[in-house]
Amino acid sequence: MGVPRGWVPGVLVFFALVAWGGGAAVAAPPENLALKATAWASSEHNQHYLAKFATDNKIPHAGSASADLDAAWCVLKARSGDQAEFTLTWPQPVELEELIYWGRTTWFMNECWKDYEVYLDGARQPVVRGTFQMIHGPQRVKIPASRVSKVTLKFLNSYGGFNPGALEIQAFSRSPSDKELARITAQATSTLAIMPWVEKNDPKQIRELILALRRLHGEQYAQATEHLARLETLEAAARSAADPEQVQEALEDLERDVLLFDVDEFLVIQRHEIMASHVYTYHYEGFRAGGGLYVVSRKDPSNKKLLVESPTGQILDCDLSYDGRTALFSWRRKENEGYHVWSIHVDGTGLRQLTNGQWHDYNACWLPDGGIAFLSTRSPQFAYCWHAPVGILHRMNADGSGVRQLSANYLNDFTPAVLDDGRIIYTRWEYVDRPAIPIQSLWTINPDGTGLLGYFGNRVLSPGTFMEARPIPGSTKILCTMTGHNGPTRGAIGVIDRSRGVNAQEAIENITPDVPVPKVHEGCGNTDGTKQYSCPYPLDPLRFLCSIRGPVLVRTLAGECQSVALPEPDNGMQLFCPQPIRPRPRPPAIPSTLPPDSDDYATVFLQDVYNGLEPYVHRGEVKTIRVVREMPKTVRIDPSLRAFGFQFPVISCGATYAGKTVLGDVPVEADGSACFRVPARMPIYFLALDAEGRAVQRMRSFTHFMPGEVQGCVGCHEHRLQTSRPLAPLAPGRMPKTLEPPEWGVTGFDYARIVQPVLDRYCVECHKPVDPPKGLDLTGSKTDFFNVSYEMLAREKQGGRGSPYVNWIPTYNGQEWNILEVRPKTWGSPQSKLAEIVLSNHPDENGKPRFTMDETSRRRILAWIDLNVPYYGSSETAYPEKIGCRQILPENLDRVLADVGSRRCHSCHAGGKVPRREWVRITEPEFNPFLVAPLSKTAGGSQKCGKAVFVDKTDPDYQKILATFAPVTTMLKTRPRIDMPGGKPAADVCRDCQ
Repeated sequence: MGVPRGWVPGVLVFFALVAWGGGAAVAAPPENLALKATAWASSEHNQHYLAKFATDNKIPHAGSASADLDAAWCVLKARSGDQAEFTLTWPQPVELEELIYWGRTTWFMNECWKDYEVYLDGARQPVVRGTFQMIHGPQRVKIPASRVSKVTLKFLNSYGGFNPGALEIQAFSRSPSDKELARITAQATSTLAIMPWVEKNDPKQIRELILALRRLHGEQYAQATEHLARLETLEAAARSAADPEQVQEALEDLERDVLLFDVDEFLVIQRHEIMASHVYTYHYEGFRAGGGLYVVSRKDPSNKKLLVESPTGQILDCDLSYDGRTALFSWRRKENEGYHVWSIHVDGTGLRQLTNGQWHDYNACWLPDGGIAFLSTRSPQFAYCWHAPVGILHRMNADGSGVRQLSANYLNDFTPAVLDDGRIIYTRWEYVDRPAIPIQSLWTINPDGTGLLGYFGNRVLSPGTFMEARPIPGSTKILCTMTGHNGPTRGAIGVIDRSRGVNAQEAIENITPDVPVPKVHEGCGNTDGTKQYSCPYPLDPLRFLCSIRGPVLVRTLAGECQSVALPEPDNGMQLFCPQPIRPRPRPPAIPSTLPPDSDDYATVFLQDVYNGLEPYVHRGEVKTIRVVREMPKTVRIDPSLRAFGFQFPVISCGATYAGKTVLGDVPVEADGSACFRVPARMPIYFLALDAEGRAVQRMRSFTHFMPGEVQGCVGCHEHRLQTSRPLAPLAPGRMPKTLEPPEWGVTGFDYARIVQPVLDRYCVECHKPVDPPKGLDLTGSKTDFFNVSYEMLAREKQGGRGSPYVNWIPTYNGQEWNILEVRPKTWGSPQSKLAEIVLSNHPDENGKPRFTMDETSRRRILAWIDLNVPYYGSSETAYPEKIGCRQILPENLDRVLADVGSRRCHSCHAGGKVPRREWVRITEPEFNPFLVAPLSKTAGGSQKCGKAVFVDKTDPDYQKILATFAPVTTMLKTRPRIDMPGGKPAADVCRDCQ
């Protein structure tokens, strides 16, 4: 590998490397003797946090979480208590004058040790006492110069963390100077400390690279002959008596020169790393001011031209124009402002702000037609499982005018770029009836917003995220960052060849295997390891640049040759988005197919719905296609209020995250074709319904269209690489059909308004609060989150496939396995006991129907099941301050029940603990089981307790329990919950897009 000298302090040139051709040597810092010692600790948390990992010269970054696996030591505090001993032992005595302690700061700052003592050899009295600070960084422990065989650090207490420890403990024969310590620290904390292979090179591999580049680039690689001559000279020198260090250094320089033969200058961002909590929160979390946008010389990286300085702000990303003259960049000038898109010429002139507003505009890239694609949070919508403002794909003219929304995502889009055919490739997060950690997959769209297509990974568990995708020149493959859902936007670098399958393991090549990525059908969507790679930029089919948490690396895709293209800055910042300043081929500009004037609808042509459904669905079985809109989350809520996993506001009992609106149904022709109009500019998905109205298949993904767009699909869940069959379907010869809206109206599916009236009409005569058949109460009284029938049918006794009555798809974290379960009729009404009951009219033991449910009512229930059991129709809430933005409970209920139970229920119930359901009825509270069961039958109770505890409702304790609901009743009269008559959205709820 080659490291550029001159941009101080390049990590690998701190030591006495002598320049090829002569030069002055730099004195080496003192040796870290801990590397030669045997480390022992009185407690080790597990095999990944052994004492020896604190003496390996690897220091993970603060806040880097699992990066400290096999790179740090910590105790198992549950056994050790808040103390420990750590010993270094040498086989022969050594001179010792200073220890240096690095606190464990990767997970929590309070996992640093606090008070300590140092003992030499077997002494009973400490030679030093002191207190460490709760900081990330080296902390000196100076001791009297001694010759010792063993040194023991006794840690007396910590700052209160879960499992305190050390990232590193170093030992020196003399106290390093501040400059020497800075050099030692830089070496140990650099990403290169965990990438030792970067320092190695192989003359044979360098020769093969030179020859391969000459074949690929021909005369454009004018330095090829010179590079071969230099290599032969160095190979001869290596065989002679030449200084091997000088030969090695010259080989490193040559390797770097070969890898960057066609690069003179780089465009690069210098800033602090954004330590985001999730991959989709980098645009609003982790702000740290400083840095700027630079042009940096390849030959002399210390020669930096500052284009834009950002002392009070942060520059997120950049993209260079096709002619290599103008840079786009996203700049947040102050912490209380949003990111906005700017442009500047690489000569430093023409600085211009292109967007403005109380939101974030970012991730901009040039389009072949001269326009700009970018992400924007200007629409007030937010991630359902977090409080992130949602940035989605837009485009504008080069001067910032003509802003148009391209994406209709209700969750975040990421990192757009342009493929060689002119389409935009970008990452899209979605979770239509599936858990939220996967999937951030790759999609393509035309620059006018038409032709949305899944590109890769929409049914892949690991990696959870494919992002920063760019085409590899001269191929049909793309290069991207592969990472997890949680944590910063870095991970492994992958090459994706979708011709081998759009979800196939064979299509993924992890070219950075030092960062492991689970297989596509394994894991939960998160990844571990060092995850140091980001911002990949292909130079040609053989080479690419990437950021590695400080420096910029250049290497071959195959990994035989690599070098530090730009060393890390010396101010604690890192380099991001490296790009060579040079012209690049401009892809073709795809002309728009949209009519100049159109209403807000698109036309969809389905060739054959059975393509992808057979043999599980027979021809003739599908009668209609249902079109459903996924509703956006329009309120910004603190995640601490979450319920049912990560729902806030709550929509369901752990099933759908999003509210649903049924837009309508359209008939399917006898041959399986259909042609119909759908609303444009909204996320929609399709369900295939049988004659009864059951969904035999659902998309579990969404699409969207532009006004006037005409889009076709081959079938239902057809193979993405499949082309249309040579058929003449019936539907295209006819006018596109208009959706038939549902009889309940085109609005968010509200269980209390749409389903409960059906149960009231057909079910509650028997299934009432007191002694209902099989304990199933289907009345509509409101509960703390929902209503009683919803609790009984959907929430209670739920598991991996829903509840005993309704088959629904769990979206909790940990249920990612269900993403792969896509066979027709696997989910929803075809597998639900409730559907069987309503379709059979609930026969008694003699086969006689208990009722004859009308078709309209039956279809309402089936629709609810197949929408994945939503309760609320939207994210609007009247109670944004409550748990789940919905839960209403009497403040003193638990205390009063405990008091009454301790006095009157202890003979039957241990400790007097009153049996409770997981929900509480807040309207008609007298029908809560804890009031019905102990009440005598003569007074209207069930007397389940045997002997009546409450003879009648005048019992003081009965009244005491009931009285806890009075404040709730009063509150709900003046401020109804959103599922109650008169319920209105809170006026003061946050909708801040920044």
